[in-house]
Amino acid sequence: MSAVTSPPPPAIAAHARRPRLAPSAEVHSPTEGKGDWVLQHGARYVRITSHIADLVQELDGERDHEALAARLGGVWNTERVGSAISRLDSLKLLDDGETPAPSVAPRFQIVPPMTLQLTLLRPGRTMQALRPLFARLFSRGVVAGGMLGVLFGLVALVIQRDAVAVTLNSPLSAGSFAAVLVALLVGVSIHELGHAAVLIRYGGRPSRIGVMLFYLMPAFFCDVTDAWRLPDRRQRVHTALAGPAVQTSLAAASALAAWPMADGTAKTCLLFFAVTSYGTALLNLTPFIKLDGYIALMSHVDIPYLRDRATTDARRTLARILFGGTYRRELPTRWTIAYGFACLAFPLYFLSTALQTWLGTLQRLGWVGLVLAASGLSYFAWMLIRGGLRLAAEVKSAGVRRTRVGVVCAVLAAAGCAALFLPTHQTVAAAYVTDASGTRLVLPQGASADLVRPGQQVTLKTNGLVLHDTVATARVGAAPAGETQVPVSTYFPVDLGGAVGMDSTAFALDLDRIPTLTTGTAEVELGSVPLWKSLHRTYVLPFLPF
Repeated sequence: MSAVTSPPPPAIAAHARRPRLAPSAEVHSPTEGKGDWVLQHGARYVRITSHIADLVQELDGERDHEALAARLGGVWNTERVGSAISRLDSLKLLDDGETPAPSVAPRFQIVPPMTLQLTLLRPGRTMQALRPLFARLFSRGVVAGGMLGVLFGLVALVIQRDAVAVTLNSPLSAGSFAAVLVALLVGVSIHELGHAAVLIRYGGRPSRIGVMLFYLMPAFFCDVTDAWRLPDRRQRVHTALAGPAVQTSLAAASALAAWPMADGTAKTCLLFFAVTSYGTALLNLTPFIKLDGYIALMSHVDIPYLRDRATTDARRTLARILFGGTYRRELPTRWTIAYGFACLAFPLYFLSTALQTWLGTLQRLGWVGLVLAASGLSYFAWMLIRGGLRLAAEVKSAGVRRTRVGVVCAVLAAAGCAALFLPTHQTVAAAYVTDASGTRLVLPQGASADLVRPGQQVTLKTNGLVLHDTVATARVGAAPAGETQVPVSTYFPVDLGGAVGMDSTAFALDLDRIPTLTTGTAEVELGSVPLWKSLHRTYVLPFLPF
């Protein structure tokens, strides 16, 4: 009879035999005697038990596992010390003599998938002196009053809905646009300071404050990673929600201030700021991308790295459905799989919606707009390719049979090719102007003027930054196209006056009625075409040199 022997235990690395804690690692005791112990190494925070905290504080590089077990006593023995040391080593929390200490976060950082951050201030402990003030500012009474004010602001916008519709349907003057942009940047900065203030109120400290480009949109940021040290998950939720609360309070104040005003520039700016701030706060509360809503959800369910782990489970679930195989779960709950799929889909939805919203404006700007649109679409394609590569890596690690992989990939490729022949409704983005010679359809030279034919249906719309209501319908006239020059603001929802002109191609229009507005956007109906032809006309043809 042959004996069955277990494999020998893995060899202990030299640096783990007499372990020393990694450079710059720091053990934080529970705040105010409540909550968990936290082991910090650079920007990483790892929650540990009190027993592990006792062990970590003894890792001086002088004692081996047996000596550590003897010194700690209680629940510890040599085997348990070895197991804990192995786990700490796998997390790169031991000094191996090679891994450098984590450096201070650089001033400029690229944070995937599409965020650029520039640190302006490292407050550290300097803001701790303001803790009594922040405690008063964020008391229950003040917070309740702020919530009531946010509701009153929404009511004020509903009462002013006609003025709001005009504001969102009309182009802003250059001065108004600049004023609103500055106000939004200031509002977002106060939003970030709201996070910092609540964190300090509860005893934490923000590590970085700065500016960033988030999906090509300027914004401020405040690194409140230290909130993971707070003992109560509700405190972490409050810290995450403080920013949107502050921002909606500013929006409410703006809406209420605009209410008694007569129509004019000031009222327009206040209403636009209010609507945009409410919308930005709502986006911030979305839990599917790494914004405040996600941080609040992650803190509420108390699952670190919730999004990364949920998307991993969702990706592995998709791989199992398509290709089969066995995959390890990151999280045991079912709802996190659905949440992971939502997290995978939402960035694609958000980017595609933004492109669809602004694509007409970008097309009307000619080459510059088309380059920006192509950049956005390239990033959209890169996100799809990156997702496919990650899915392929999961399938490869699961040891799926190559035959099934080949069959499934062939079916998916065939479905993708078939989708290119699906009929789609195509339009050409243009504009219209009304002058002494009548109302004409205009397109930037070098755009899609060659696709415009007599008799095609044209919809004339407002040229607002947000809304584009229909003002009239028409058909392209039989008269030949001609060259003209129109103000660049004809194609862009910011009124720059007539100082800057843009060479354009003009077409006569047969109108059902004269539009009340002298200028606005337009859409030319090209009918139903296969998807591949629509993509070629929109994103390839304008870049060809002939």
